[in-house]
Amino acid sequence: MKLSKIRFPEVCPVCLEEPEDLVFVTIFEKHHDDYTTSSWSKQQDKTAVTLDAARGATTFTVPSCTRHGSRSVRSLRTKLIAALGFFILFYPILYFLLQINVALVYSRPLLNPLLGFLGLTTILVLVLLYGLFPRALERAIRFHDVSRVKDSVVLSISNTEYRSLFLELNELASEIIEEKEVSED
Repeated sequence: MKLSKIRFPEVCPVCLEEPEDLVFVTIFEKHHDDYTTSSWSKQQDKTAVTLDAARGATTFTVPSCTRHGSRSVRSLRTKLIAALGFFILFYPILYFLLQINVALVYSRPLLNPLLGFLGLTTILVLVLLYGLFPRALERAIRFHDVSRVKDSVVLSISNTEYRSLFLELNELASEIIEEKEVSED
């Protein structure tokens, strides 16, 4: 798919409803040369590193319905909630694991530490799923191999009806690649 010519159909990629929202998807180009985002090793100015990273950024606007729109897509905030939840819940879970060990070794009651461990582990799994599991829109359209130099992007579209609409709209600037050739991120 030609990066400069890409257009998305005016329907939601998940449910094919009328679009009521625009989701802005920013994809960063992967550099295969000696590129690093760290200014520590090269003694570079942080502004220069940020500008270099921004040059490889491409933003797409994907029309979607309100249900699958920008409020339901993972953001930095949801990822931070998952990370914070992990760090907050890790030590109490470790405490309950140690209490289970003490209960087994010294023949103490096992129910309270086991319930605490199971409860906090369940909460941790739910928090991690909330923050890290891809939402419906992110599963419907996946961006692979963005290259501004080659003016190309590889897309995986899971909804077959949306895929045909997308290919009709972009028939002059797109080609179908076999699924085996596209590597998963």
